[in-house]
Amino acid sequence: MYLSQKDEKVLKGEDGPVLAKAMRLMVTLGELGGAEKLVPIKRSQVAGVSYKTSGDPTLELLEGLVKDKVVAKTKATLNPAGMDLERWMEMGVSPAFAEKQLRICKTYERLGVLPSCTCTPYLSGNKPCFREIVGFSESSAISYVNSVLGARTNRHGGLDALSAALVGRVPLMGYLLDENRRGTLLVKAGFKPESESDYAALGYYVGKSTKTDDVPVYSGLRKGSHDELKLLAAASAASGSIALFHMVGLTPEAKTEAEAFGGKRPSSSLEVTMKEIQSVYRELSSDEKPDLIAIGCPHCSLSEVGRIAKMLAGKRISNRKKFWVFTSPGVFAEAEKRGYIGMIQSSGADVFKHTCMVVAPIEEIGFHSIYTNSAKAAFYTPRMTKSKCQAGLHSLKECVREGASD
Repeated sequence: MYLSQKDEKVLKGEDGPVLAKAMRLMVTLGELGGAEKLVPIKRSQVAGVSYKTSGDPTLELLEGLVKDKVVAKTKATLNPAGMDLERWMEMGVSPAFAEKQLRICKTYERLGVLPSCTCTPYLSGNKPCFREIVGFSESSAISYVNSVLGARTNRHGGLDALSAALVGRVPLMGYLLDENRRGTLLVKAGFKPESESDYAALGYYVGKSTKTDDVPVYSGLRKGSHDELKLLAAASAASGSIALFHMVGLTPEAKTEAEAFGGKRPSSSLEVTMKEIQSVYRELSSDEKPDLIAIGCPHCSLSEVGRIAKMLAGKRISNRKKFWVFTSPGVFAEAEKRGYIGMIQSSGADVFKHTCMVVAPIEEIGFHSIYTNSAKAAFYTPRMTKSKCQAGLHSLKECVREGASD
């Protein structure tokens, strides 16, 4: 694989051992993926932040890197933490958990990673341009920026996304290349989505019905907001590792079906009707009534926070339940200016930053069952809690109705 003289020097350790290891990882990934060279990037999204999912090994690794005084060469943003970094006590997070979580976030800051703590960096100042090559981790963000924004990133884990940020390079391979972005599977939507959770259910069904490297092309859907496509992207990435999809007439690389498939015929097709959508709701269901309504996986946009505020107007959340909305610090600040946060809190619900129901220690906080409009959250929550916290997929309208009822 071709390396510039500068990259060779970094690889040989002339800029220190940490950058040499980071460069070695990029080179190794490139060699495994058949890349001809490394290319520069200006943006990164780094996962591996929540203490719940990363634990002491990640903390020790990060604190070791800091000693070498390296900093990111890209605009690097951080994935959600395991708690609201300012209001963790109000969430019910233990001091022991909070101490380790704050250390992780401060260490990332010392490495030059912005403490955005969101899975939607494209809503908080780290939005790639069309065709821009970036190095993103976080499965939902990867799928969204590839598909909805038309930017280009491969699947990166937390460590290689951090390595890419430190050296400002990624191998030119995979979804960075035109030939690998063409559709491979035609998805015929034989139903009309009636709620945002229907888009989540659609993404979930398609993800679990496809191969890892499939690039689905959705046809038959005449509309889909960015918020709805965000839920679809997250769900298909969770159930099937889908990193790129096209939606005819809606996403930038699929003005027509022919364009989405690169002028070729799809190798296979899949029809999804309301029958399949209902099967997802049955699969992602719980017999238990919720003690937590959790909205914001991926983090809510400003328009979603505003919609929730209007839906909760005049309502009061039951004393037997919590209603939590999760968003990024940037969106929170703007929503607060517009009065949305106050409207939500006046109902007895609350809005938290930096975290979400998936990476927060909700089982330790004491929750046993949640309702959510996110298929990703409904899928991961029981799998990522020691006590198997139950989760059910419901529309936002149904979640609000349940939260306000005894």
